[in-house]
Amino acid sequence: MGTLIDCAHADSVHSFIREGESKGQLLLDGRNAELAAAIGPTIFVEVDPNASLSREEIFGPVLVVTRFTSEEQALQLANDSQYGLGAAVWTRDLSRAHRMSRRLKAGSVFVNNYNDGDMTVPFGGYKQSGNGRDKSLHALEKFTELKTIWISLEA
Repeated sequence: MGTLIDCAHADSVHSFIREGESKGQLLLDGRNAELAAAIGPTIFVEVDPNASLSREEIFGPVLVVTRFTSEEQALQLANDSQYGLGAAVWTRDLSRAHRMSRRLKAGSVFVNNYNDGDMTVPFGGYKQSGNGRDKSLHALEKFTELKTIWISLEA
């Protein structure tokens, strides 16, 4: 991934990684001893779903892998958050892809890929992960106010 935008951002991501070491199993450590702001892919498994590592938007290359045994449990884990920027479903079953996509509380749902996008398609989150939409004509709504004016021409 390379370096993060600045040291404050890297420090924030490092604090999540340090907390994660105490709450779960570090499977892949992406920290770089030579350049603190360079963080590579970091993967945790067996993290408590209530830990901040599982619940916060980290905005860094950190993945928390959580096991589930049913679609209902997966939906409960995914939707039990104050955030909802993006979600991903990996499946060979098209019916499952549609079913899960409808029920995930996220502004963008990716199926069998992640982070595809196009300037003509709105992007933004649900809940605390979004204030309006970026990209597409819907993004213009952030910069405009809609007004209706009625004028009688019979006066």
